[in-house]
Amino acid sequence: MRKNVRNLLLQAVAVATVSTGAYTVVSASGESANAASPTSYAVRGIDTSHHNTHPIRWSSVKASGESFVFHKATQGSRYRDPKFAGDFAAALQAGLMAAPYHFYDAGTGTAQASHFVRTAKAAGYDAKRPGQLPPVVDLEKLDGRCPAGVNSTQVAAFLTKTRQAFGVTPIVYISKDFADTCLRGKTTVLANHPLWQPRYKSGSKEPATVGGRSWSIWQYTEHGTVPGIRDDVDRNVYKGTLTQLRRLAHLAPTGRPAPTTPGNSTKPSSPKSWPVLKAGSRGTDARTAQHLLKAAGHRLDTDGVFGPATTSAVKAFQTRNGLQADGVIGADTWNKLIRTVRQGSTGEAVKAAQVQLGVKADGAFGPATTTAAKNFQTRNRLKADGIVGPNTWNKLVAATAPKPTPAPAPAPAPSSNGKLTQRQALAQLAAASIDRPVGRTSLTGVRARTIQGVIALKKASRCEIVITGGTESGHSTTTKYSHSNGYKLDLRTRTEGKCVTNWIKKTQSKGKPRGKDARWYGTLGGINMEFVYEVPRSGGVHWDITFK
Repeated sequence: MRKNVRNLLLQAVAVATVSTGAYTVVSASGESANAASPTSYAVRGIDTSHHNTHPIRWSSVKASGESFVFHKATQGSRYRDPKFAGDFAAALQAGLMAAPYHFYDAGTGTAQASHFVRTAKAAGYDAKRPGQLPPVVDLEKLDGRCPAGVNSTQVAAFLTKTRQAFGVTPIVYISKDFADTCLRGKTTVLANHPLWQPRYKSGSKEPATVGGRSWSIWQYTEHGTVPGIRDDVDRNVYKGTLTQLRRLAHLAPTGRPAPTTPGNSTKPSSPKSWPVLKAGSRGTDARTAQHLLKAAGHRLDTDGVFGPATTSAVKAFQTRNGLQADGVIGADTWNKLIRTVRQGSTGEAVKAAQVQLGVKADGAFGPATTTAAKNFQTRNRLKADGIVGPNTWNKLVAATAPKPTPAPAPAPAPSSNGKLTQRQALAQLAAASIDRPVGRTSLTGVRARTIQGVIALKKASRCEIVITGGTESGHSTTTKYSHSNGYKLDLRTRTEGKCVTNWIKKTQSKGKPRGKDARWYGTLGGINMEFVYEVPRSGGVHWDITFK
């Protein structure tokens, strides 16, 4: 790793018996007097940080024969590498095995581990998904000095908390000098942890053993050259076979991901349709794409307007991921953009999911987002695990809703004046998976265009629709566009209605209030709509929507 010049890059790998989660160091103990040259090892990898010149063409790195990469995620108890999240996602998408590393600095081991775990999880890392290698802690000197407060007890605290958080044994980057001076030779804390060791000197001599144990990963130069990276890069070799490393990264020998428990978090089992977004596109999907682009390290506004800045970001993302750089988000680009998020995740990818789910887009995947995800999955016949993985993403973005249950009997055609009977209206709503209106709400005489409008609203917002007001008496009758004339419907705002509220406020054009009530406008399926957040004197806040 580059000491002093670069904030020191780190991470490590080893062989594991995946069925038990136990790691096995491949080499025998001791240092060979005539060790093999690094070039004799077939499995190669690199480690990077923000100090490398960006953007990195990860597809070129993969094509050059590299198999794995370690990304600097954090240092100490506060620093986060600004390139980590984007590089981690892009490297995995390019087909490299990857993991985050933490550069150990001043602070307690527990505090540093907490910071590292939060940052790694926010980027979608959990050490269990296909392509993800075990987490790494980098133990090395700063300007020739041991990190303040470092000792075997603090290192043990870091390793324990990290292991508990991810359920796997972390890799340790360490030299014999660090072990002897900074840990005072107390290396029992490293027992069972795969070792990643540096040795840059010329010749074929391998790194010196630490605590009688040899390396699993050897960092043999900090001045390597790799296609896709414009400056020097740290280069490493892995002592085991590619099959062993792939198994450690939850990958099958064939190159396909090994089965994982949450079926939702794997790739879709069959090709799916995705919406095509390009310059001029607007709305929820465009905003979602912008959040995902930000999660991948691009800077742009998340305004839901696919303008020049978004087009440029898409082209840059496509170039970095080996896609045709046409600035159009189609199926291939969507599949590269999306990333799995779940409870505990934070960041822009979470905001993207929240925008689609219709909950507050605060970037923190908490209980409310989990509940919304489970509800959505249940409605769309997915495993209701609350994890927004590829299959859930596809349903959210592509709106591939399940086939509706057919009505018991075909409904008669609308009358010539464009109004529907109660039966006709209910049949059309049922076919669109919209439940019957609540209570004594009547739809007798509602305009066919009004029912078409509320169905279009459901399709566009992907929200559950609860109708609380129709043509029944009790509404104002002073205007042509009234409830009684079939132009209006009231929709619930509480509980599941929050989805509709969030969608309207985020995607529709705000106009002048109607009295004291806020008002928005929009058009769906050629039907003009006026959304009024109505607060009657008698209480019972609801959306008063006019369909013209």
